[in-house]
Amino acid sequence: MIRRQDFSAFWDAPYRPLFLLAFLSALLTVAWWPLGVRLGMPDPGLEPAVLWHVHELLFGFAPAAIGGYLLTAMPGWTARPPLCGAGLKALVTIWLLARAATAMSAALPLAVPLLLNIAYFLGLAGYLLHELIAARACRKLGFAAAVFALGLGEAVFLANAATGDVWACLAIAQTILSGLTLLLFSVGARAVPAFTRNWLAQKGQRGLKVRERPRIRGAAQGVLALALALKLAGAAHAADAVLVAAAVLIVWSMLGWKTAAVLSNPLLAALHLAFLWLPVGALMIGVAGLGLWDYPVSSALHAITIGAMSGLIMAIAGRAGAHCSDGIMRARPALTTGVLLNGATAWVRLAVPLFPAISEELTSAAALLWSAGWLVFITGFLPALTGSPPRPVLSGRRVYPPEAQPPAVQKS
Repeated sequence: MIRRQDFSAFWDAPYRPLFLLAFLSALLTVAWWPLGVRLGMPDPGLEPAVLWHVHELLFGFAPAAIGGYLLTAMPGWTARPPLCGAGLKALVTIWLLARAATAMSAALPLAVPLLLNIAYFLGLAGYLLHELIAARACRKLGFAAAVFALGLGEAVFLANAATGDVWACLAIAQTILSGLTLLLFSVGARAVPAFTRNWLAQKGQRGLKVRERPRIRGAAQGVLALALALKLAGAAHAADAVLVAAAVLIVWSMLGWKTAAVLSNPLLAALHLAFLWLPVGALMIGVAGLGLWDYPVSSALHAITIGAMSGLIMAIAGRAGAHCSDGIMRARPALTTGVLLNGATAWVRLAVPLFPAISEELTSAAALLWSAGWLVFITGFLPALTGSPPRPVLSGRRVYPPEAQPPAVQKS
């Protein structure tokens, strides 16, 4: 007998529609270009099609996932209820209309995709700003500013695409990616050790203590912010040199996270390994940009977009689909398989410049792996869309080590 799934609470949690749309966007973007076009499908709206591909991954896929994460984390920061119901439906509708308008942008006035895309970023940033100010959570205002800046970059990207300035668009994309790297580091540098610490406490491994380095983490954030500022100023070579330094600081900040001890846990292994792509990507981009390695920067960027960005989105969002009745989070096989396929995608795509004789075949193989990974991952995430939303969403039952237990549960 087939059990009916309960979708009545689908709109009660922002992560459900926004994460699902992010995953579908990741799948369909690559399935259309380059795979679909090679099989005879019409080119998407922006010309050349690579601009649509870049636009949808940076301004469609990533912002949907960012929105899902921030709106899910918001109640923990503000002690206020999450965005749900009509407000969430409006935000999702705008995102969907923006995707359709961008895909058909060749047949539409520039104002239509421009306004729809901007509306999503303004709506999300405006809601975050309202909630954070109302709760006086001023330390989190940077997230609202980051969403607004991402929307501003998207508007500039589309305006340049409309004039046919491909190189300007690609330069903007690199700058946006620098900003996303800073955002991914800011979120992951706190989330990864926190999730690791809780799991070790659950396992009773008191001898393994996660060590964080706040000063090094702050220095890494500062250096990544400097790289972004230099990109905005047009000082590309200086930014590349700074990225090399950032890679060192990021690795330094990870020392003490007990990565080797968590590799047996697929959820934590996915987080640690995806985060590790941040310094790998920063190093590859910096070294290639400085001309110290005969490797195209355009290919090195995939270490961030596939390895770090896609990997961290899978690792963090996938936790919403890993809840079990005992309060312990366990990765479903489909989620683990999706993560592994994403990692394989990164390695294959990065190998393309190294084997020019089969570059087209490797590019197609990477696109197929990406599509297969997201398709499998989505099937593993589907159970997270039904029933009453768990609280908290992205972490399991909180376990305190004896020395850190709150007074109410402190052992006598």
